[in-house]
Amino acid sequence: MATTLNPEAASGITIGYSVGSVADWLRRITVCIRGARGSRGSGVIWRPGLVVTNAHVASGNVNSLEFFDGRKAQGRLLARDTDIDLAAIEIDARDVATAAVRSGRELRAGEMVIAIGNPWDGEGALSAGILHRAAGTQPVIFADIRLAPGNSGGPLADARGNVIGINSAIFRGLGCAIASDEVSRFLSRSGVMEAA
Repeated sequence: MATTLNPEAASGITIGYSVGSVADWLRRITVCIRGARGSRGSGVIWRPGLVVTNAHVASGNVNSLEFFDGRKAQGRLLARDTDIDLAAIEIDARDVATAAVRSGRELRAGEMVIAIGNPWDGEGALSAGILHRAAGTQPVIFADIRLAPGNSGGPLADARGNVIGINSAIFRGLGCAIASDEVSRFLSRSGVMEAA
């Protein structure tokens, strides 16, 4: 997978480019997904018309989505894999920002990472931490970062706002995200998108 840098953060977090600015960018590519009985999770606008989230967040064939600016849409489930906990949802909204994606093969332990999601304490909530272990060729990334249930399906990003994974769970106190390379393989296997 070729690296695609967030166009609004070419140099990463500096004194002039704050964590808040990166968070603002990530909120633009993150949606709130509402499920049955008031549950909610997150999703990432991966490409125009396509949202990636967790299989456990995409609860049905039709999912209610809300964008950062308050717009709402209905999404249609395209693919779902419970083994790797990924799902792809088609949306009609095309005039939206989309994720800049970075390969997990380029990551190094100790890098700063940022998560955006929709936990119970607020939509678009941010948490930051440190990459605990790089994915390399593995499908999972571990980070020392605080995640809550509503973070599921949202982006784990580097300091430039490039998406490196989809937050999925907490494992032994560490945030666990499905690496971006694994997301690309899932989309390719499912016939949703050609491999990058």
